[in-house]
Amino acid sequence: MSIRNEELDHVVKAGVGDPDPVASAMGANITDRVLDATRTVLIRAAGRKITLAEVAREAGVSRPTVYRRWPDVRTLTADLVTRELIGTIADIPERGPTLDDKVDRLVAVADAIRGNNLLEMLWREPSSALAPYVFVRLGRSQQAALTILRRAIADGQYRGDVRRGAPDQMAAMVLMICQAAVQSHAILEPILADQWTVELRHAVHSYLRVQS
Repeated sequence: MSIRNEELDHVVKAGVGDPDPVASAMGANITDRVLDATRTVLIRAAGRKITLAEVAREAGVSRPTVYRRWPDVRTLTADLVTRELIGTIADIPERGPTLDDKVDRLVAVADAIRGNNLLEMLWREPSSALAPYVFVRLGRSQQAALTILRRAIADGQYRGDVRRGAPDQMAAMVLMICQAAVQSHAILEPILADQWTVELRHAVHSYLRVQS
């Protein structure tokens, strides 16, 4: 749905690490360097659990530099997944204000997430280190997506092109539809082929539109 730059900025600041004196001293370059290294190590591991020591070696920084900011792999991976998802969303430009425009962008975001090699591994390997961010609990990026979807749905209801209903429940269903579509893409590709985005768009648009 519609995602404004200021909303993304808020999510990034809230989602990637917690501001503290050590984080400030490290600076954004060190943060990105460690997160980039985590991405490399996770993809290379292909589902195997990783360690902070491996990440530190890949980033070319000392282990204490990593440990001071991220106490364990779980928090480091959570920050990486948040950065990856928010960055993917931000790369898809906003379109117009209508329901058609919003659904088009939502499907484009889902398609971009499907094509992201790190996130694709998350869907493909339920046993991977990334699994908790899909199969166990709602992560920060998912919570942020729900907030953005809820606001967009409420705006559409005010405009009159989104049907009546509880925006929070409708947002949850839209997120579930898109997440399930991305997660199941690989096994259904022989059937859907290049119609995946067409059918996903129809599913979301049909769910949200005002019934005539």
